[in-house]
Amino acid sequence: MDKQAEEYKRLKEKHSEEILFFQVGAFYKVMFEDAIKIADIAGLKLMISGEVHSPVEVCGFPKSGLDKYAGKLLRKGFSVVVCNQVQNESGLIQREVSEVIRCQKA
Repeated sequence: MDKQAEEYKRLKEKHSEEILFFQVGAFYKVMFEDAIKIADIAGLKLMISGEVHSPVEVCGFPKSGLDKYAGKLLRKGFSVVVCNQVQNESGLIQREVSEVIRCQKA
């Protein structure tokens, strides 16, 4: 598993009930079970990346589509966590939660 997938898993542990949007450059990725859950609902292509012995399910969209895809998921009853890239003092890029958008159940 690569470093991005490991970081995604760590963040997902803290937000197990929400769909995690994970910024990678100019895109947001959704991985693992979240990607499988939302690909059809959001109209995204589900892909497999990673190594043969440890495949990672992935789908994604450009940053400019954040409102569109979050809205699609909220209308279907999902809550979303947005994790944006930040650069620490040593220049390493990490992700941190910038927003939690909860679905309001009637």
